[in-house]
Amino acid sequence: MPRNRSTTGSQDEPGRARAEPDPTVNAANSTDEVAPGPPQRRRRRVRVAAAVVGAVVIAGVATFIVLWSRVSTQPVSMDEARRRADGAGQGTDQPTAATHFRPAAGIYRYRGEGTERLDKPPTSQTQGPDIPGTVTHLDGTCWRLRVDYNTNHWQSWDYCSTGTALTERAGAFFQRLDLVVAQVETSSMYTCDPPVDAIRAAQRAGDHWTQECRGTSTGSTGEVNSAGPYTYVGQEELVIGGSRVKALHYHRSRTLTGAQTGTEDINVWFDVDTGLPLKNQRAITVHSDSLIGGVTYDENGSFQLASMTPTR
Repeated sequence: MPRNRSTTGSQDEPGRARAEPDPTVNAANSTDEVAPGPPQRRRRRVRVAAAVVGAVVIAGVATFIVLWSRVSTQPVSMDEARRRADGAGQGTDQPTAATHFRPAAGIYRYRGEGTERLDKPPTSQTQGPDIPGTVTHLDGTCWRLRVDYNTNHWQSWDYCSTGTALTERAGAFFQRLDLVVAQVETSSMYTCDPPVDAIRAAQRAGDHWTQECRGTSTGSTGEVNSAGPYTYVGQEELVIGGSRVKALHYHRSRTLTGAQTGTEDINVWFDVDTGLPLKNQRAITVHSDSLIGGVTYDENGSFQLASMTPTR
């Protein structure tokens, strides 16, 4: 950590105490000046003490700025995501095969960028550029996608294939913010009961329906309701790993009410065959109460799949 150091005059040799100037020497060598009396010495001591206090304050502020601006988040590598999955008992020698609206299990490579900001106290951290996504097969035809935005933030979605459609039934969220004096962690869980349609079998561009989910979050009391229109924009093509891949583009607009308030504006592109999210663009604003009053969290970011083939 950088240190601020203020010096005056010349440096003494190592190991030797620095001698203080003797006012009587100047008095003996000058006929125009006389040694300061007691009041003058007191004023000099006051000026020296003030200078020392000022230097300490400046050093303290500089140290606080260094701590505040330090980068405490890092991208999560594919190896780190693999070790986490193995430690959670989700590791397999070979990815489980994909079926319709159920991608192969494994670690997928996403690339992206984003910023997370808290207005009070003001702090921010970045996402990406490496954003691994872990697909785990759950019971029946269900599966989970966990995305690691950085070492302090991950999010997961639980999907289920009906054979002809894809539904979203639950999800989770974890985030850690470095506030210099402490690290604040937030965990959230939500369920969609009944499950909401993420991909419908028969749809036309412009079709829309309502999605609604409810959840709880540490640090806030009560339930949060997330609801709003979900619109099928249409079928598009994305370039993934140098190849053109057909994608189903949806736009989700939700309003948060209850223990927290805010808005979510999210665009998601799903693979037409496996249902795997190929691309995600989002703008999220959440208002919460806290011990220091109302705080606002803003998140803006995007990520896109870099390869259709998972790795282990």
